[in-house]
Amino acid sequence: MMRRGLQTRFRGRSAWLLGATLLVTGGCYTGNEAAADTDGPASGAPSSGDPADTDDGDDSGDTDDSDVPVAECDGMVFDPGPNLARRLTVFEYGNTVEAVFGVDIRDEAVSLLPPELRADGFTNTSSGLITTLSHIEAYDALAGVTTDRMPDLAGFVGQYTSCQDFTAACEGEFVEQLGLRAFRRPLTEDERDALIAVFGAAQDEGETFVDGAALVIQAMMQSPPFLYRLEDERTGDGARSVDGYEMATRLSYLIWAGPPDEVLFDAAASDALRTDAEIEAQVDRMLLTPQARAASQAFVDDWLHLSRLDGLPRDPERFPDWTTGIADAMVDETHRFFEALVWDESRPLMDLFIAQEAWLTPELATYYGLTPMGEGLQRYDVSDRPERGGLFTQGSMLTLGGDESSMVARGLFMFENVLCQHPTSPPPGVDTTPPPIEPGSSQRDISEDRAANPTCAGCHVQFEPMAWGLGRYQADGSYAQTDSFGNPLREDGYVRLPGTGEEVSFQNAGEMMEILAGADATRECLASKTTQYAIGRALTGDDDCSMEQLQTRFAESSGTWRDLAVAIALSPGFRSVRVEE
Repeated sequence: MMRRGLQTRFRGRSAWLLGATLLVTGGCYTGNEAAADTDGPASGAPSSGDPADTDDGDDSGDTDDSDVPVAECDGMVFDPGPNLARRLTVFEYGNTVEAVFGVDIRDEAVSLLPPELRADGFTNTSSGLITTLSHIEAYDALAGVTTDRMPDLAGFVGQYTSCQDFTAACEGEFVEQLGLRAFRRPLTEDERDALIAVFGAAQDEGETFVDGAALVIQAMMQSPPFLYRLEDERTGDGARSVDGYEMATRLSYLIWAGPPDEVLFDAAASDALRTDAEIEAQVDRMLLTPQARAASQAFVDDWLHLSRLDGLPRDPERFPDWTTGIADAMVDETHRFFEALVWDESRPLMDLFIAQEAWLTPELATYYGLTPMGEGLQRYDVSDRPERGGLFTQGSMLTLGGDESSMVARGLFMFENVLCQHPTSPPPGVDTTPPPIEPGSSQRDISEDRAANPTCAGCHVQFEPMAWGLGRYQADGSYAQTDSFGNPLREDGYVRLPGTGEEVSFQNAGEMMEILAGADATRECLASKTTQYAIGRALTGDDDCSMEQLQTRFAESSGTWRDLAVAIALSPGFRSVRVEE
């Protein structure tokens, strides 16, 4: 194990040396051809393979071999949209460290790194992933934690080099082989030289090769190519296909929220990730892993903003049975519900809105008025309980809107996150403070007044009538016929479907969710939200051409999570990058 004195003296110096070099030479990676020439790895060491031209013969509908991805859209010019540098989220960072270095530091990462900011509806949006001094200090500390935690540092180093001498051959082999995994592509010559210089710092102090390798690991972990997802925007005009390593990285973070494995690296090195068949086969392989389930749950957490239930309070006088334990059980309910439908049963994603099943702990079952069936999360058939079943009858969703069960907040959430619509801001000077609920004036009454008010109706009629379907659900997720003031509650309303202007009426929450589950707008919105999460930025008009192909492919499929992942991975925008002069 590296002596802590050396770690303390050199951790910052090695990171500064590499970081300064990378800042000077940023953008020098130019694709597969940048791989440094080597004599090959030692026996048992990971291999990057050799770039090679391939002739796939009959590609059965695969994309052609042109530099610009195929994108045929009526009346639209293909543009993959802005290519923004993306810092790894805390979740992605923990996954990446474990995959590359074999150490689980997720708890420490959550503790030391600042929490992510929500931007455009997600916490992985590139514009919100700023880097502060607190991040820099945390990455420095986490790099030290990683090397300290390695149970056999010498053994780990031995996986990436056949010798452990301070020679150009030994240092170069280690840097190139581990660097491929850490930077998710072959190193540039400047990056290679900067990392080898870290070995020199250790040698000057009389330390061992293994100690020097530990400093190299720490330097890699604090470098931009490790902490960010960076792609080459070589001088050009329009778009180019991503290279093999870029595509491998895009696939791995799409499916796993982590780095490529050896199979993907081999496919990248042989330039195999250009065909539809190979990409689809890789997606299918990757979806069989536990990492894929965990990554999909991270999307659900972000899409539905489930973190808002952490320590969520409720008025103890109005909701005496509410506890943080109930809130946690509601989040677990949504997680397990999604996992059961999407992964265990491979059902269409639209079934999330209408599936008549619930996954409850004994405490939550009792809270919902059901008879507990056993310990832990159990599956409940709620087909005989019209008030339960489907995503928006779950407590995690019904807690939207504060203690007053605001129909504005509930309706707006569905409007933006289920139908991908966005209302205009209120006119200047309008008092948006909601009137209080009182005897003779229910939340529904107040909402109907807004919908009838000429000043407010233009926006509010678009989304509030959806929330009327949740009118009998209280702020704590319970179901009632009257509110706390004795006002009768209703759950009839209508959905105004985007693009059609049609108002489809419903009598209860179940009918409302049937309407949503059957609407093209809902399916298209979920595909758009997932794509936005995958590319780390809000969709713009530049994405219309690619999204048209993606939406068509998804609409013509069975509508499962697998189908959506394939549609994203095969879309022109996902397979290309904008290049500029």
